[in-house]
Amino acid sequence: MRDRVAAAFEAEQRRCRDWLKGMLSLFPLYWSGLVGAEHERRGGVDSSEANRWLLAAVEFAEGRRVPLSAGESDLRASAAIAVAQSKALVTCLQSPSPDEVLQEVAALAGRWGVRAPSARGGEVWPAVRRVLCARWWLRALRRVVAHDCEAAAVRAGLVRRGLWCYVSNDQLRRRRQQLMRQREAIQGAVLEEVESGEQCELDEVVKGSVANPAIKRGELMTRVRGCDEYAKGKGWSCEFWTITCPSRYHAQVTTGPHSSVPNPKYEGKAPRDGQMYLREVWARARAAWDRRGLQVSGLRTAEPHHDACPHWHLVAYGPADDLEQARELLRAYALQDSPDEPGAQERRFVHLVSVDGSGAAYAAKYIAKNIDGANLGEGRDNETGRKLSGMAERVSAWAAAWRIRQFQFWGMPGVTVWRVLRKVGEVCQDSAVVEAARLAADAGDWCAYWSAAEGGLMLLKEEEGRLTEYGDEGSRRVLGVSDGVGAALLAVRSWVINWGAKRAKVAEAVTGGRLVSLDLCL
Repeated sequence: MRDRVAAAFEAEQRRCRDWLKGMLSLFPLYWSGLVGAEHERRGGVDSSEANRWLLAAVEFAEGRRVPLSAGESDLRASAAIAVAQSKALVTCLQSPSPDEVLQEVAALAGRWGVRAPSARGGEVWPAVRRVLCARWWLRALRRVVAHDCEAAAVRAGLVRRGLWCYVSNDQLRRRRQQLMRQREAIQGAVLEEVESGEQCELDEVVKGSVANPAIKRGELMTRVRGCDEYAKGKGWSCEFWTITCPSRYHAQVTTGPHSSVPNPKYEGKAPRDGQMYLREVWARARAAWDRRGLQVSGLRTAEPHHDACPHWHLVAYGPADDLEQARELLRAYALQDSPDEPGAQERRFVHLVSVDGSGAAYAAKYIAKNIDGANLGEGRDNETGRKLSGMAERVSAWAAAWRIRQFQFWGMPGVTVWRVLRKVGEVCQDSAVVEAARLAADAGDWCAYWSAAEGGLMLLKEEEGRLTEYGDEGSRRVLGVSDGVGAALLAVRSWVINWGAKRAKVAEAVTGGRLVSLDLCL
């Protein structure tokens, strides 16, 4: 009898170990030990609570056609298989209607964990053509694997202070590879003007645009300093606000300067869910400001807590009374959800008043931290304890994984008109407003541009957009800027990108005029 009991116990123990091994095998290999240690800390296979936690953690890893550990070569192979299946499916359908075709390919995309493209403007065939494109599949699979891998890492408690701050090391690696692919493609490309044949290197164009982190940071700081000048000219006040999410969005609870433990109130929310919550709070607050006619402007910066949950830092300008009312309304909306949970009143909404009415010094830290870490010196992050200058790469990888917009100005003229006016070379004779805005933009004076653009400026665009490679209407080309009276027009030229043209020139020179492909060598 005793032997039978012992044998049954050992069999049960073996079954439990096999189950645990199977669960851990769904994660990337080097995660297994970390997840297994957390599962053991929670009670191991003998604890129903620990097992429920593990089942929730593997939700994004189970039943996948593309594993969370997939590398770039795996994704490319999967994209090739998926596009072959799509083509075979469409070929096998017997005289279907466009809607039936889209329904079938959408079902196929769903089996790969990918959301099928929607029919824009009722045009179904462009959506179907996307699903028949290997490049579309590769981009879609990259997004879904990055999202699911990060969601699994957050749920498993791997994204936190003391381990992987903001993002998993997998996402950091993916982001580095993505930027490397972009650099290689840009460095090998040439821009060519359609009519004249004039050529220029694409990488030189990119270096001079806001795609260059240094230029992006410089433009943001130019706009913030312009806001300071504009606010002081109007006699406005300046305040700094911070809003964050309720406890159920936070996977971790801090226990020390560099340590944390799993949050018992966490409901498995992804950082993207937290961003949607903050956007909803923000939309309600701004609608309340508009109903009361409050004049408030500023900059919003989104960045992660150590466990990837987002929070917002805001630099707000406005008349003192308007700013106070706006602040209290935003506080009220930020505390509508779970106002009585511990720490809500102290941390959910925090505000500071600028002593000198300036927001540039406050904003500079968050702008640099979220772009390239420049000029941050030896400063340390309060949550992670690490150097701020070294965290920018992880913050950028976090924003890319969850597709979160990091910076947004509100309550002032848009930056697109500003950028277009900086490209206009000729004086606008027909409108003093447009010309004043053009001169201000050309001088990099955001304050003067804001004042000039208050009369209302709009972009002039082509009547019809050019067709995309999938057959639907693309974006319309910008022709200039107008205030309804006169217009500043761009010298519109048509350019095409010749990808790999520079490598082809190198190959031609090396082989004495005989053109060969270098793709296999790179």
